[in-house]
This record gives sequence, C-alpha cells and structure tokens, in this order.
Amino acid sequence: MTDSTAAIKVNVTRRFDGDCKVYAFDVRVDNEVHREVSKNKAFTLIMQAQEVADDLDMMCNVYGMDYLRAA
Repeated sequence: MTDSTAAIKVNVTRRFDGDCKVYAFDVRVDNEVHREVSKNKAFTLIMQAQEVADDLDMMCNVYGMDYLRAA
C-alpha cells in the first residue's frame, strides 16, 4: 500500500420537481457528470468509483451520500 493522497471525488446532488420532491440525482465523478440518474444508478456509479479507487490504491471521497439514503 502506498501513502498516496490522490482521491476520486464523487458529489451527489438532488433534482426537485415542481412539488419539491426529489425526482433524480446528478452524480459527478471527478470531472465526469451524470445528470438526472435514478437512486440505483447513483449507487452503482459510487460503487464503481470506489472499486476503481481500490484498484489504484486511492481514496474515494463521496459527498451527498445522505441524499441517497433519505430518498
């Protein structure tokens, strides 16, 4: 294991409809943005980023995970 400080950054944001209900999520993995994805797809993208980080011996920082748990 190396002492690398490199990290993959994952940011999850919510999309709201006219009734202020969450209808989709935007997931940004480093500079790649996936817009209006489902909760399941968002979890899949996060898991893929974590697997890549593990393979490359990097950290994976996930921001906004609470949005998925609450949805």
